[in-house]
Amino acid sequence: MRNFKFSPIFCALIGAGAVAFLPPCAQAQTPPAQHGSSSKPKHVEKLTKIEVIARELTITRIPMRSAYSVSIIGPSAIRFASPMLDVQNLLQRTPSINVRTPAPNGVRTNITFRSFNSGQFSETFAGVPINGVFNGGTTNAASDRNSIPLTLNNISSVNVYRGINNPAVNAYNSLGGTIAFEPRQPGPKPDASVTMGGGSFSTWFYGITANTGSIAGVRSLISINHNTSAGWQANSGNRNLNINYSGVLPYADDAGELYAYAIYNKNTGFTPHSIPVPLLQQFGYSYGWPLNYSNSYNRDHSGTYIIGDKMQVNKVFSFNARFYARDNVYNRVSYANPAFIQSATQPYFLPNTPNLPPFWIPNYFYPGYPGYPNGPTYNPVTLFGPPNALGGYPGMAYHTYMNSTQQTGFIPHFTLKLPHNLVQFGGAYSHTKLFSAEFWYGANPMPLVNGYNDAWWENDWRTLGSAFVQDQISLFGGKVHVTPGLKYLYSRTYDEDQIGFFYPITGAVSDSEHFVSPTLGINWRPIRHVSLYAAWGENMKFPNIGAYYGNIGQTNALGQYVVVPLNVKPEYVRDFEVGARYEAHGFQGSLNGYRENFTNTFISVTNPVTLVSTTTNGGRSTYMGLELDAQQTLHTTDYGDFSLFGNLSLNKAYFSSSFNYFGTQVNPGMPLANVPRHLANLGVGWKRGSWRANINLHYASSQYLNQLTSGLASAVTIPGYAVTDLGIRDTLDLGMGMLKDVKLALHIDNVFNRHYDVTGFEYTTFTGMPYSSVLMEEPRAYFASATFDF
Repeated sequence: MRNFKFSPIFCALIGAGAVAFLPPCAQAQTPPAQHGSSSKPKHVEKLTKIEVIARELTITRIPMRSAYSVSIIGPSAIRFASPMLDVQNLLQRTPSINVRTPAPNGVRTNITFRSFNSGQFSETFAGVPINGVFNGGTTNAASDRNSIPLTLNNISSVNVYRGINNPAVNAYNSLGGTIAFEPRQPGPKPDASVTMGGGSFSTWFYGITANTGSIAGVRSLISINHNTSAGWQANSGNRNLNINYSGVLPYADDAGELYAYAIYNKNTGFTPHSIPVPLLQQFGYSYGWPLNYSNSYNRDHSGTYIIGDKMQVNKVFSFNARFYARDNVYNRVSYANPAFIQSATQPYFLPNTPNLPPFWIPNYFYPGYPGYPNGPTYNPVTLFGPPNALGGYPGMAYHTYMNSTQQTGFIPHFTLKLPHNLVQFGGAYSHTKLFSAEFWYGANPMPLVNGYNDAWWENDWRTLGSAFVQDQISLFGGKVHVTPGLKYLYSRTYDEDQIGFFYPITGAVSDSEHFVSPTLGINWRPIRHVSLYAAWGENMKFPNIGAYYGNIGQTNALGQYVVVPLNVKPEYVRDFEVGARYEAHGFQGSLNGYRENFTNTFISVTNPVTLVSTTTNGGRSTYMGLELDAQQTLHTTDYGDFSLFGNLSLNKAYFSSSFNYFGTQVNPGMPLANVPRHLANLGVGWKRGSWRANINLHYASSQYLNQLTSGLASAVTIPGYAVTDLGIRDTLDLGMGMLKDVKLALHIDNVFNRHYDVTGFEYTTFTGMPYSSVLMEEPRAYFASATFDF
């Protein structure tokens, strides 16, 4: 009898895994799912007719055995999505998630999860964290407006874990929850498909996917997807190219598997800018700033590359280890015409306004101001002339922003499957570098020279580490599962800024933080169809890089420029939740309540002169809510199969302590901005023969707008909205040799043409009158496609 099967690199993995438990040691850990697939025959799950229908038609599924709040989005929902739906919008079908996307291809997307912003919950792909290491969010963080790490072309399913969850699942920043994207897997046989389509807003798209089958034991999937659109806001078009590779190589009689995933994404196009509401009322819903007034052109390309080895060594012990590399390079060139800045004739704030605040100006051309003696030597007045009558500087009309990151990491994960225990332990390690710079000039192309025309020139690095252990204990014949866990988190951060318009001196600041995060979950099935659960945990979020660079160039009591120590503390949270689930006769339902108590709440502060954002601590805050989720699957002989789903979320986020914030008094009960109190989804899926259709409704209640500079909620609210989407598809079985079938699909987004905005800011006109400037969401749109399967 064979007891052990060893991978060629097993010993190396054990050694490297041991290193990962020593600080600094890792930032994320894999979900329990083992990534990659094996060709070895496995136990085939027997499903009833209703269960087969449910897996094909339902948008999400509710696992009964989990000790935490979880939803699962399956491949059927992903493959039948609208062409305008991006990865983040897909998540909106589950409880407590709200997404704001003002442009095609996911450009400038913002997402909240249980009221948490995108930097307060984690997202992973094949167990690898994809959040921005320095700024937290996955998309649109650090003003990388068209950074798109994933598209629907890259994923097969999604596990949405709400709350702190267990350490084998969560990653760093996992306060509100963890969203675990699973990669597409290569099929066992050669096949291919080609998709072509188009629709509203001059949208055109195509996709090509090929499975190679087994070639020298290697199975590969290669997929290319391209989408171009003019957008619903004038002058906001962009295009996106996504290339995906998945490959597996089984070994040791299929007990082990080497696997690889690679994603390359490139996006180029214009930023949709917020529009004053009076201009939308005057010129219509699709109005955008004319390009000769203001524009921002973005170029971004990113990659995620993973190689891994997993093995079932014997009946008890298995491992899964991954090495990965990620990179993102972002560049934006912006323009604002000095002739159209805010004035008596153009009363609204103009994006990218080229005003030159006094403290930017070197002493040699701003009379009476001392300036920075060793500051940048670029003189916009000398080269491009003095400011015009409105105060706009022609020499500052163009602006370039660059931000790039490179990350490498290693994640080992080990499992012991014992008679009454499922023990998981492991760790992770990553090192990430960042370069960021900003430049101003009076023409484009422009020189990009440190010490000449740069506002900042920044180099940072951050090492993240973690080690965890978790046990799932089965009691009373499997009716009770207790899941205790413990995770150690470590961070070491370094920030350096050279002299620029924002920095009178060159300086550096660094800091290290660590935390031990305990978690505990309990699931009890008192009777067959009922599951009761409760969970508790503590976690923290490391400060974003905005907490570091603001400490360089401060002024001491003697008027000297100095670097002050970091004074922003990590954000700590304690999570409690309880819930119940019921499953029988094609019905699944769950109800849960949660409460998360914060200390050192992070607040983003924007300097009203420089428009540079930094991070500071507020007081305590509380996030709490209820989530109801239900779905019913029906089989009928005459009318086909149906799946009905709905969920309702009640979320509340507010400050729970008093503190003074830059002259503003914050009191208990003051709400946080961009948090709808009520969220709801309702949908129906249908299938009969070769036809399939679904209709989905998403509702979000009103929410407070952010004040532009303070980071606090303003008194202005955005109205609630409800949006309905429809999709229908027919599969034509052609039987024409290599061409097997054709799928013809029609999608109608925002069926009732609801005009709504979900992102905005509060401003004042030239004469001091308040107004809102907003980003509008997609109006009614039509998209048709044809997919040819070979």
